[in-house]
Order: sequence, then structure tokens, then C-alpha cells
Amino acid sequence: MNNVYLIYGEDEYLIKHNINKIKKDFDLENIIYYDLEVDLLDDVIEELNTLGLFGKKLVICNNSSFLSRQKSIQQDTDKFIKYLDNINTDTVLVLVTNSIDNTKKVVKKLKTVTKVITCNSYDKYELIEIIKKKFNHEGYKIYDDAIHKIIDLTLSDMNLINNEINKLLMYKFDEKVVTLDDVMKLVSEKLDDNIFELIDAVTLRDKKNIFKIYSKLINVFNYDSTKILSMIANQFRLILRTKVMIDNRMSEKEIADKLNVHPYRIKLANQKSKKLSYDVLTNYLFDLSEIDYKIKSGLSNKNASLELFFINL
Repeated sequence: MNNVYLIYGEDEYLIKHNINKIKKDFDLENIIYYDLEVDLLDDVIEELNTLGLFGKKLVICNNSSFLSRQKSIQQDTDKFIKYLDNINTDTVLVLVTNSIDNTKKVVKKLKTVTKVITCNSYDKYELIEIIKKKFNHEGYKIYDDAIHKIIDLTLSDMNLINNEINKLLMYKFDEKVVTLDDVMKLVSEKLDDNIFELIDAVTLRDKKNIFKIYSKLINVFNYDSTKILSMIANQFRLILRTKVMIDNRMSEKEIADKLNVHPYRIKLANQKSKKLSYDVLTNYLFDLSEIDYKIKSGLSNKNASLELFFINL
């Protein structure tokens, strides 16, 4: 086992999965947590240099935004770099963040002494294999069309995929065969439909409906505003790409094959593209990218920024 881990990326499921893999080698009383949006690195360093009473310690530092370009509280990185030159081998440190800035001295140093784990989303082919292995491991058979449907209905979100797999395992406990019909009966309401409903409401500037759907995505599907922002931007991007390809005389099937996207999503995107001009689509994408940049740079609050976008439509 390494003494220092740097775990970063946008996929929350993969981040939790990798942290849990490290945690399983430690007793609960030996695991200490810090939040580096609030706590100081000085306190972490002191903890790392303190002998554990019950054996080897694991110190997990969430929100290590001092390693990224995001705005964060002032941290003494020089002192931390000195610690990295003389690591206490009786402790294990895990630094967790959404992104890193490779130009920072502390990041460059970390990369020479840590195990770096990047947690970006799986592509569709990886998800297919993961889902198939999960069912096979439990002694179940699942049909390919059922796997594809799970991915489509959850928008490839690994947390949602795991939730739906667990439901299906319980639902088909006796038969141990999962079909497309089972997925359609059991898997949660389509997130795609909610996002496209939100896009419809945005283009119509129907603010009452916008906030109704927005609230549903947050409270029912447990999405935070940055995830919703990303999903809206991705759907507008898909609509724009579909519009361009349709105008170039490509069929919906050809577009789906080229973009490796389910035909149902292309059909919806094509329907929406007929109601939106190129200027409107590019303006929305520009505004959303500006919001995304400001949130990631720590210049604006993630909830307020998206809500303000809706209000100013």
C-alpha cells in the first residue's frame, strides 16, 4: 500500500469506490477525515506526524481544492511539500479533489511521490462490461438490450446504475434472468425525458415549469446543480450536432451510429432542433460554459448561478 494517494476526477462513484478500497484495510477508529475547504493543511500535517494509538492511520482529505484552479482557503503548501520529502510511513494520506492544476508546484511534487488515481466517467462499452459482470457475479443472466436500456435510462451515471442494478437483483431473485421488460418496469423514470422537458421549458421561458422540473431533479434524483448544468449543456450540444447532421442530409440512424448515442435520444434531439435556431443554441451553450467556468473558478455559487440563468431567460 502507498503512503499517499491523490484521487481526482468528476465521477463521484469512482471516487467513492477507490476510497472504499483503501478504507477496507483500516479499522474505523483509525480513519480520520478533513475538509480542506474548512480545515488547514497544518492540522493535517500535524495529524500525519502524530503516532496512532490503535495502529496505522488513514487520513482522508476531501475537497482538496488547493490542488486545482478553484478558489480555496489559503493553505501552507510549502510546509506540505516538506512533509512529502519526509513522509511518515505509519500513516496513509488520501487527497480528494475534482480537478488538479498541473502547473502548481505542490501538484508536480505530489505526482513524484503519490499513487495518482484518475476518476473520469466510463465510456459506454466499459459500462456494458461492468453491468454484465455485476449480474454474472451474482449468478444472473441479463440480455444485451436490457443493459443498453439501463445505461440510456440512467444517462450513464454510475451511482444511478448501481441503484437500479440492486433493484433488479432483488426483483428477479427467483428467476435470475433480467430482460428488457424488467428494466422498463422497474428502472426509474427516464432522466432524459426530464432534461428534455427542462430544455423545452427553457426555450419557452416557462419559469414556473423550469423550477418545478429543476426541483424534481434535485430532490427526486438527488442531482446537484453542477450535474444538472452539465446535463443541460450536453443535451443542447447534442441538439446542435443533430441539427447540423440533419441539415447535411444524414438520417437519425446514421447520426446515432456516428455519435454512438441511442436512437431514442437522437429522435428527441431532432424534434427539439426543429424549434431552435443555430444562434439560440450557440448562445445557450456559451452562457452555460461561462457559468461552468465561474463555478469551477470559485467566482460564483453553483446553485445561485444556474438559478440566475433560469431567472434571466
